[in-house]
Amino acid sequence: MIFKFTYRLILLPFLVGFFSYAQESTLLKNEAETDTLASTFYREDQIYLGVSFVALVSDQEAFDARGLSSHFQWGFVRDFPMVPSGKFALGVGLGMGFERYNTNLYKTDDFQGRGSYSFNEDTTSDPLFFSIQSLELPLSFRWRSSSATDYAFWRIYGGIALQWNYRLRAEQNDLSLSVRDDLQHFGATTHLSFGYNTWNFYLAYRLTPFFNKDSLSSQWLPLKLAPIKVGLIFYLL
Repeated sequence: MIFKFTYRLILLPFLVGFFSYAQESTLLKNEAETDTLASTFYREDQIYLGVSFVALVSDQEAFDARGLSSHFQWGFVRDFPMVPSGKFALGVGLGMGFERYNTNLYKTDDFQGRGSYSFNEDTTSDPLFFSIQSLELPLSFRWRSSSATDYAFWRIYGGIALQWNYRLRAEQNDLSLSVRDDLQHFGATTHLSFGYNTWNFYLAYRLTPFFNKDSLSSQWLPLKLAPIKVGLIFYLL
C-alpha cells in the first residue's frame, strides 16, 4: 500500500506538468493561427443599398426645386486589398441608380423638334420632373479599421461612379415628355461615404453636365443643374 501511494505521489507532478504543457501548447497554437489570419489579406465584398435626398443647385436665381428630389441605389462591390492588413483597399462595383428631380421648368419644342426650357412662374401648376434610371460603375478608395475577425468597424470610402443613363423621361401635368435628346446619357459622380458598421452617411456631387446642350434649341436658357446628394448608404456582407 505504502509503495503504491508513494508511486502515485511521485507520478502526480509529471501528469500535471504534461497536461499543463499540452494545454499551453494548444493555446499558443490557436493564438498563432489567429495572428496569422489577422495578418493576411482579406476582402470586404459587399452589397450596398442607399437612399438620398437631392439638392439641385443652379446658376439661375429663378430656378426652383419644386418639392423633394430623391435618389436610390443598390449594387455589389468587389474588394481588392492593397496591404496585408486589409485596411486599405480598392473597390470596383456594379449597380443601378434611380433618380427623380423636381423643377419649375417648362418644356416646349421648336419647329425642328429640339427642346427648349423656360421657367414656369405659376406655382399652382404641376412641377416638371425628370426621371433617370442608370447602370453605375462605382470605383472607390477604401479605408476601414476592420480586421479578418472584426466585422464592426469605422470606414471612409471615396471615389467616382461612372453612369450610363439608359432610361430618361420627364412628366408634367400628367403628360409624358420625350427628353432622351435633352439629357446626357453618360455621366460621372464623385462620392464619399463614412460611418460605423452598417450605417453610413453618403455625399455625392455630379461632375458632368445635366443637359445635352448640343441638342437643345438656341432659345433655351443657359441653365446649369448640379445635383448634390445627401443621404445614407448601407453595406451588407
